[in-house]
Amino acid sequence: MINQITALESCWHISPPWGQVMPPLVVQMHEKVFLSGSDLSGYCCGVHWEAQEWIYAIVCFGETLYLPRREFYATNLWENATVSIPAFKLGDVVEVDFSEQPTRRIIQGIFSLKNNWLYAVDWRSPILEEGTLAPSRTIWLADVDLVSVDV
Repeated sequence: MINQITALESCWHISPPWGQVMPPLVVQMHEKVFLSGSDLSGYCCGVHWEAQEWIYAIVCFGETLYLPRREFYATNLWENATVSIPAFKLGDVVEVDFSEQPTRRIIQGIFSLKNNWLYAVDWRSPILEEGTLAPSRTIWLADVDLVSVDV
């Protein structure tokens, strides 16, 4: 008989939370967007998976707003800025050094901050309930904290 706890610990972190096929993004990094219900515009500086949908980080007047796709419209125009290329992309499997043994995780978010890239991975099992005082089970790491893994 397979120990279910051991099976959970060994596979949850590389199972995409969105299922077998990653849902497409509605905007790309640094793409200009218009906010719904207003004449304000901004640009996308990040995205992460939360509550069964992509949440986009939109910079508007120096503030970062975290919005689902229904809150803005894509323009197919990009911010005029020199941007570095991210080391990883959404869905990549990486190794993270959380403990004595490196652990495999899947990239579930990406964020551009001052021309540096941050990547979201789970650090706790999604099966474990988040209490009101518990921190998010997602942690944001720089590319130096991650190693690409061939699956």
